[in-house]
Amino acid sequence: MPTATAIRPDDILKQLSAYWTDLGHAGDPEETGGLLRACSKTLICFADEEENSQQLSETLASLMREHPCRMIVVRLQDGEDALAANVSSQCWMPFGHRRQICCELVEVTASINRLADVASIVAPLAAADLPRVILLRSARIVRAGALRKILALGDKIIVDSSRQGAPGFGEIGGLLDAGHTTGDLAWTRLTPIRALLAQLLENRNPAAIVIEYAGKEAGPEARYLQAWLQTSLPDSQVSLRGNATDGHRDHGKPVVVRVDKDILVRLCEGGAEYEAGPIVHRASMPPGTEEQLLNEELGIVVHDRVFERALNHITA
Repeated sequence: MPTATAIRPDDILKQLSAYWTDLGHAGDPEETGGLLRACSKTLICFADEEENSQQLSETLASLMREHPCRMIVVRLQDGEDALAANVSSQCWMPFGHRRQICCELVEVTASINRLADVASIVAPLAAADLPRVILLRSARIVRAGALRKILALGDKIIVDSSRQGAPGFGEIGGLLDAGHTTGDLAWTRLTPIRALLAQLLENRNPAAIVIEYAGKEAGPEARYLQAWLQTSLPDSQVSLRGNATDGHRDHGKPVVVRVDKDILVRLCEGGAEYEAGPIVHRASMPPGTEEQLLNEELGIVVHDRVFERALNHITA
């Protein structure tokens, strides 16, 4: 690819075109079944250079199978004036088929002082007339002065407020105010818990609900759960309480939900145990992997009003 001072989007697009031409000529189509170039959206992932490269690559490659896309991965590093890019593809053959499905991958490495240049490079690379999603994993980018230009690249922004250095509730609320469709994996992790509580609280109007969280400080999941319950049951008093004696390794996450004096839900890894009357019930809730959570969020293309109402309650 060109040097740091000469990277142009047109050069990258030409390389993509040449890459597909070469790839299409490789092998005998009658034997291989040929290639299908697939793209339903542009997914732009910002990550820090020191993040586990192999793990991130495996996660993103798996996402492509459920959501074929043009993937642009931007890795940010300390230092100055570093800017490089290369193109490749991810291909797979669905079970029972002879034709490979392939998606485009553009990888950009940049120092944080070149972030404004990254925005001008990435914008023209987005697939025309298709949704653009930004996966914001980098702690560096949250502190960068060019963040607004970066966020303007996406129709939907996905964050994980449980990650160290991730945007806070106020910053996520700012994304909503700017008109972005927004998703938070900390909220997405609550889906099975919310489903269980919705079933237990159906046709009930409890006076008090207490959410106990591990450790001394409530994390994003506990606060989202409180906000969801409070906005869903406005006549109930929903409070948070630290459970310093709990040995749960995920500090800040909800571990117990008490509804008045007749429902007790204990959350544990992989499920929940709840008492509703004299009988103890168990529900299986396998923890979602990051890939599963991202698949769920990528499938939501409109505003999630329930999530937005809970977030607005937190930031009010």
